[in-house]
Amino acid sequence: MHSGGLGAPQSTAAANGGSGAAPLNASSTTNDLSQVLEALQAIYDPASSNDTRRQASEYLEQAKQHPEAPSHGHTLALNKSQPAQLRHYGLSMLEHSIKYKWEDFTVDEGEILRNCVVELAQNVAEEDPVYLRNKIAQLWTEVAKRSWASEWMNMDQQLRELWQNSLHHQAVVLYILETLSEEVFNREDTTAGLRGSELGRACVEIFTPTHVLAEHLPSRDKSLGVRWGDEGWLKMLCDNLDWCLAQDYQNDERVRSIGVRTMNTLRAAMSWVIPKAIVAVKVIEHVCRALAAPVVALQQASIEVLQSVYSRHHLHDDEFIELVCPMFTTESVQLLRGIYSWTLEDMNVNDLNEQKYTLCKKLSELANNLGIYIEQKPQHIPAGSDLPGILGLLYEILRNPSLVVSIPTLHCWSKLLRSRVIRDSAVVTQMVGGLLEICCSRLVRYEAFPDDSEDVTVLFLNEDIDTTPERHAFLGNYRRFCVEVIDVLVRRTPVEAMEHILSQATNTFQNLYVDYPPFQPQNFSKQSAPVLRVDAQVTVIDAALKGYMKWLSNQGADPSEEDRMRNAMEDSFEQWCRQILQARFEDPEIGKKVIQLMSTFATKALPNRPAFALTFLEHMLTVKLADNEAFPQYSEAVKDLERVCSLEMQKLAMKFPDDFMNVYDSLERKVDELNASPTTDDRQRMAFSAFLFIIIHRSTTLDRDTQEARLKQMLNRVKDAWRTDDFTSSISSFSSFCGLIGMQNLPDFLSEHNFQNVNDWSAQSLDSEGQAMQANILERSQHLPLRLTKTLLAASIEKLGDGTPAYELAAVLWAEAIPVILPNILQLVSHAQAFNNIETNWAHLPPQLQQVIQRVLTDRFWQAGISNESRDDFFARVNSSKTTYEGFASTVRGTVRQIRESSYYILYSLTRFRDFFYGISDLPGPLSQALFGNAHALSSHHLSVLLSISTHLIEGCPAALRPQFLPQVVEGLFRELGRKITSEWDMINQQVTQSGENDNLTDEMKSESILRQLTYSSVSLVAVMLDARQEFARQDGPAQKDAPMCEFVLDTSSVLEPILMFCNSTIRVRDTRSVIVVLRVLRSLMPRFRDKSPIRDFFCDLILKSAITSLHEPYFVDCQKDLASLIAAIIQLDEEMPRSIILSLPGMADVNRVDRRLAKLRSANRNDDRFQRSVVLDLLSSVRGVSIHEQGKIARAPPKKKTAFQEQYMSVDQPPTIQRGTSPGLEGVAGMFEDA
Repeated sequence: MHSGGLGAPQSTAAANGGSGAAPLNASSTTNDLSQVLEALQAIYDPASSNDTRRQASEYLEQAKQHPEAPSHGHTLALNKSQPAQLRHYGLSMLEHSIKYKWEDFTVDEGEILRNCVVELAQNVAEEDPVYLRNKIAQLWTEVAKRSWASEWMNMDQQLRELWQNSLHHQAVVLYILETLSEEVFNREDTTAGLRGSELGRACVEIFTPTHVLAEHLPSRDKSLGVRWGDEGWLKMLCDNLDWCLAQDYQNDERVRSIGVRTMNTLRAAMSWVIPKAIVAVKVIEHVCRALAAPVVALQQASIEVLQSVYSRHHLHDDEFIELVCPMFTTESVQLLRGIYSWTLEDMNVNDLNEQKYTLCKKLSELANNLGIYIEQKPQHIPAGSDLPGILGLLYEILRNPSLVVSIPTLHCWSKLLRSRVIRDSAVVTQMVGGLLEICCSRLVRYEAFPDDSEDVTVLFLNEDIDTTPERHAFLGNYRRFCVEVIDVLVRRTPVEAMEHILSQATNTFQNLYVDYPPFQPQNFSKQSAPVLRVDAQVTVIDAALKGYMKWLSNQGADPSEEDRMRNAMEDSFEQWCRQILQARFEDPEIGKKVIQLMSTFATKALPNRPAFALTFLEHMLTVKLADNEAFPQYSEAVKDLERVCSLEMQKLAMKFPDDFMNVYDSLERKVDELNASPTTDDRQRMAFSAFLFIIIHRSTTLDRDTQEARLKQMLNRVKDAWRTDDFTSSISSFSSFCGLIGMQNLPDFLSEHNFQNVNDWSAQSLDSEGQAMQANILERSQHLPLRLTKTLLAASIEKLGDGTPAYELAAVLWAEAIPVILPNILQLVSHAQAFNNIETNWAHLPPQLQQVIQRVLTDRFWQAGISNESRDDFFARVNSSKTTYEGFASTVRGTVRQIRESSYYILYSLTRFRDFFYGISDLPGPLSQALFGNAHALSSHHLSVLLSISTHLIEGCPAALRPQFLPQVVEGLFRELGRKITSEWDMINQQVTQSGENDNLTDEMKSESILRQLTYSSVSLVAVMLDARQEFARQDGPAQKDAPMCEFVLDTSSVLEPILMFCNSTIRVRDTRSVIVVLRVLRSLMPRFRDKSPIRDFFCDLILKSAITSLHEPYFVDCQKDLASLIAAIIQLDEEMPRSIILSLPGMADVNRVDRRLAKLRSANRNDDRFQRSVVLDLLSSVRGVSIHEQGKIARAPPKKKTAFQEQYMSVDQPPTIQRGTSPGLEGVAGMFEDA
């Protein structure tokens, strides 16, 4: 088509209100229709140019604005001789008039337009395409939302008349009823929200039988005048379903389709229709008849109706009996079990019947809901109900090889078993062994299986879950529910359950290599089959021990008998543990898991068995696997085993300090002997020091003077290391700091070795000079006092509550060291962050060398679900590159990162001594400068670690010292967070806009994932600081009696203002989860700022503008509810500022229209959130001529195949799993913050 032939129709429509809408009549011209058809053909013609398509689209959009558009559209849509796409466009002309010009029509014009839609519905024909019929039904719904139960009073009668015509007319009626139900009650529809109360009452009126209304809603408004007849649509739908089932539905597609549509309409109504109406028309019985029909589509639709009923919250006891208990009759249970068995017939994962498999998953979800009701109301289930049958069904589904099918019933069992009535019933008693067996067998880490595994469970997982993060999240949830079931079963029968579990474990340990070759270091893998088997067994025993500990804590009626049982079980545990300790495990990964398990037994299950603790301690001091650096992964695992032994020794010392004190001299001799060994490294020596420190510190038998003298002697090493003149001098400037860690000649070295011209650093080997420099950097970093300080601090505060004697002693001892440590550690932090600041400290270098420095500072890391290689392959690649250019770069950045993060941990630990730390009057300024002066130069991941320590600094501050300490720290933190997060999101948005096919999308995805986590962690801190409901909860002692943090923040403008500035910028970032948190926090603050103030003006100006801007971007469609709620709250805060801003927006020239909406909003019930949101969305819907909610619909991704029920088990809200490549012994301390 020649684009020049498209002339825009002349438009005389009045803009934004008034009575300028043209009268509706049947006038139309052949020329108009031919041009519209020509434009449509141009759009669909593959030969059309983009410019032609654009012009054609513009013409068609302009045609919708034409004064005669409704008339043209009606004529086009009615004319069955026209092509279907032209008729559909005619309907879209009508739709535009209804949606965007309805307010401009007079009552008479609205009636004419409504009659046009009714006429179109009356004239649908069977040969019309389904999409045309659905579009007509959609138009009917749009008109109904605007005028039904107001001007349009006979809609119910007209629907009834349509219903009598034909099956395709019934389909139109069903579409209308389903859509009305969804949009009035279940969806966030703006138009329906504006008339929610009227439409809701009208729906109840026409769906519910008259006698039910009279009996159960006698005081309702009887003057609505909207219903036709007494039976109501609920009864008519059930009757229609019965009619369909009486026809040849298996062979007649039309009947089958109407049956499914009928149940879809029932499903939409089940969430809101009054329960007594469901009972009165026997919906459950009708739907169960459809469930028995051997057609999968009907069965799926039936289950969805039942799910809609049983997903309702707070059913009363009588409603439970009438609605839920019919599913527990023998007939219903046999029906459900029969359908489940039928679905299993085609459950071959290599040749899956998708329809029946989907039905199986839906049936499992239904069984879950029924099981939850049994747990909630067992006493109300009538006698004669087939409870053994329904519990048997839950058990059968649990055993399904597909974990996606199994997990709803597993979740259900984890709840059912909490009920003593259910747990102790005869039928469940018979299932206990099977339940325990299933849950134990499924604690294996399926995500570690190879991609080509033929394990049927793994094959189903691959079939059901597309992405690795979702698979990991799903399996984590599955294991959690298994652990809960094991926990409860052990509590129920501790002796028998523990005996069975430990017997299984013994068998596993004795037969680890029956089907596999003996262990060889060169074949080491953290995910070998023997390792996975041990891992599963250890997880089972850990879960069982949790149940055992809970059983111990709940003493029954016969304490003496339970003491006897406890002693017998402890004897059994100790005997089993001693037997395991006699075995030798050559695989260091298995050895590590065994050590951790033994520690759990010693410290939790055997706290009164010091003899075993000493035996276990001796085992850890003597166990030694030969290292072999020729096999890097094996060598690293051996070192990891040694680290775990050191850690578990310290845990033992915390649990048995007095018992170990009795043999302290011999322990000290053994430690001295180990320290003298050339194979013991500095890390182990310091761990041994911490072990001895803990024994002395936690002992209650040592006299205070001796105890204090010994501890002071140990801590003097720390003070001496920090206050030497040489050390102070070596960190006095950035250049001297570089010299301290052996990097004073780094730029020269990089330049001389031509780093700038080598593309693949991991392929270029280091020469002897490079390896010598690398070794020197590592050596010098070991001489810093960081590790010693960190180790003894951890020994001083780990697992100690504030106020305990040991804590008070530690506070007194460290009070002397704090003033010595702080000046130099702040210098270290400052320099370690400045190292990443190219602009300040490397600006003197040539640009090419600056780029090399930037690359040196760029971490390598592995991230679950994004990295292309496995975690083990990543670490193997990192370890294999130690003596390459990349390995050298890793040493440089790893050393600086370790200095930075170890310093963070020390600062965090010092906050435990509260007033001794926070009471230093001149600390906040230097601390803020050290932490945040160069923070903008850090990567998002490194800034996340800084955010973690900053959170601890803020939360630990005593209330009395907040005015002195917090303002400078909070201002610095949120200044840098806002700066970093905004700039990084801008950069990512730009990359997305400019990205090409060959770009490295994996790196971009990793960067974006880390930035999302940083953003969310930041807004979570905001929520805690501004919302009293989310107050800090420290895990290291009794709750402090301090005043809520939010009260201080909200009353202190110097603290509040930087936080609000950060919130304003965060409203615009492209992370839905974070934006929603910020919006809800901001809205919660509204009541505090009703009086005129700078803060209120900030809300009414900048925050309002940001919220409106985000509201009009398609990306933020999932935030629309919260954005609209915030905007509504701001508009109600002030009359003038929001109004002037809104009037300045494009498309807001009609002052009267704006004022009418604002008045409606200000007069609204403040508790009616939906109505307020609807007014805002309606008010702003035509900014730039595009409806906000329409934008969102256009931008939405296609629906996923998972149901919402399934997605709850696959949510990936937890922080992403990130592993960095590091040099030996230079891992970060970010993980410690989680435990602190």
